[in-house]
Amino acid sequence: MKRRVLLQLGIPLLILCALFLLLAYPADRTLRPQPLLEVSVILRETDASLWTNARQGMEQAAMDLDVELRFLTPAQNNDAAQQAELLKREASGGAQAAVLVAADREVLAQTVAGLSGKLPVVSLETDMTHDGAVCFVGTDNQALGRSLGEAVLHGVEKGGTVVLLDSAPGDNAVTQRLAEAQSVLEAAGRSVAICRPEGDETIAQALESILAQTDAGAVAAFEASALETAAQVRTGENALLLYGMGATAEVAAGLEQGKIAATAAQNEFAAGYLAVAAAVESIRNTDGAQSQTLPFFMVRRENMYDPDYQKLLFPVTQ
Repeated sequence: MKRRVLLQLGIPLLILCALFLLLAYPADRTLRPQPLLEVSVILRETDASLWTNARQGMEQAAMDLDVELRFLTPAQNNDAAQQAELLKREASGGAQAAVLVAADREVLAQTVAGLSGKLPVVSLETDMTHDGAVCFVGTDNQALGRSLGEAVLHGVEKGGTVVLLDSAPGDNAVTQRLAEAQSVLEAAGRSVAICRPEGDETIAQALESILAQTDAGAVAAFEASALETAAQVRTGENALLLYGMGATAEVAAGLEQGKIAATAAQNEFAAGYLAVAAAVESIRNTDGAQSQTLPFFMVRRENMYDPDYQKLLFPVTQ
């Protein structure tokens, strides 16, 4: 009799406890995975491998912040018009934010501004915050160009000629760096020859042509891919000094082999990570994200294995 009474009282009590737990901790809150944020990354080169270190940083941020990344490249290098079309397509296709490596700020300005309030755009490498981008992640391009120009001065005597590689014509970071380096060199009495591919000409072909016509003492490149190309051209009896910007595996090898005299290096992994983190912040915060100017360091063969510089050239991911 006593057992029957206990069961009659206990079973309803257990049911009430179970209902309380279900109400306090809904199944969809604990078991249902949160949807991933969708961020598109639009590069300016057709070869995404040129951004290996930055891409590793982006992918690490995607893992940490629950992001699904979509990497997009134009059909031709530095095709700003196609980048604009890609931005519009991603905005209408469900992307929640974009990271843009602009080929030409002037061409892209109207599109980026038109997407304000619809698709937050984080500008990487080239600052487009005055054109509607929510923030900028990258180095001070003018300061970097001046530092490269000053580095070249130590390798070329007054009156000597320096070839500057204009590998990405347009209003962008490469052009800004080149202009500052040119200003420093010319003010210090060095002659400058601009190497710019024409038509279907490659950077390598244009550089070989101008070196055959110019008694140059040094070559300066202003992006990693152009520096890698210049290092391949600079072979055999060519004793030109080579300066540039970038921190790829090929650039590190060029430093070690003596093909590259110096490179202005930034933490590419951090740049990629911070760009995706800023995109996430712009999705979650209506006030957008803060721009971040990253430091750069002049790395030479004699200091490339210093602990701080080694991290730039040989990033290690978790």
